[in-house]
Amino acid sequence: MTLTGKVVIVAGAAGAQGRVAARLFAASGAAVVLADLSADALAEVADEITGAGGSALAVPTDIADEESWQQLVDRTVAEYGRLTGLANYAAVLSRAGAETTALEVWERTLRINLTGAWLGVKAAVPAMRAAGGGSIVNVGSVDGLVGRGGGTAYQASKGGMRLLSKSAATEFAAQGIRVNSVHPGPMRNRMTQVVGPKADASGIAALEARLVAQVPVGRLGQPEDIAYAVRFLLSDEASFITGVDLPVDGGLTAQ
Repeated sequence: MTLTGKVVIVAGAAGAQGRVAARLFAASGAAVVLADLSADALAEVADEITGAGGSALAVPTDIADEESWQQLVDRTVAEYGRLTGLANYAAVLSRAGAETTALEVWERTLRINLTGAWLGVKAAVPAMRAAGGGSIVNVGSVDGLVGRGGGTAYQASKGGMRLLSKSAATEFAAQGIRVNSVHPGPMRNRMTQVVGPKADASGIAALEARLVAQVPVGRLGQPEDIAYAVRFLLSDEASFITGVDLPVDGGLTAQ
């Protein structure tokens, strides 16, 4: 599967999943533009990619800010002449329930996870239209497909992202711009975030065992599992696929 000739923005490229995705897309032939808040972390990812022979541009970006998104897209077009792909990985996680979620946590979670994804779509579409088309992949969560107690703000944001993707898919399909969403199941690299930074190894192991028991394939997801799905949707092999929400969850939501 190839992304040769593609120019792809990876939003959230400093995170565990975004970093793996950026490396894979670059290895598949894309020029990748790395977006996140931390300039130092982005520089590390860019060095990894260029050191392996790929093409990468690091652009520190506030995902929740409209002007920052526009500057990101403008910089991409100035550097590479076009924009053909956007992978929205940026997200924050909250596990508080409806009664215990603080208003500021609710607002921050939706601002980054949902508003940030919308701002990415809004900024990317004109550049993709000028390039003759493109593909946007919003990375959600199975928590945006099914309801579970706790994580109220996170689930609301990911559920909103799913419908944002479908709405944009129908709006821009005739212009050659595809929009899909990918929904990871339980991920190994998220265990500390879920349990909490002060959790001991036994607490993390216990949670992991409970989650594995819920997944028919019998393991937790890895960042590569998600990156392969996103790469497919960014590629020309998926040219007839738009408006899809794709669970990558080991069969969790099939039960």
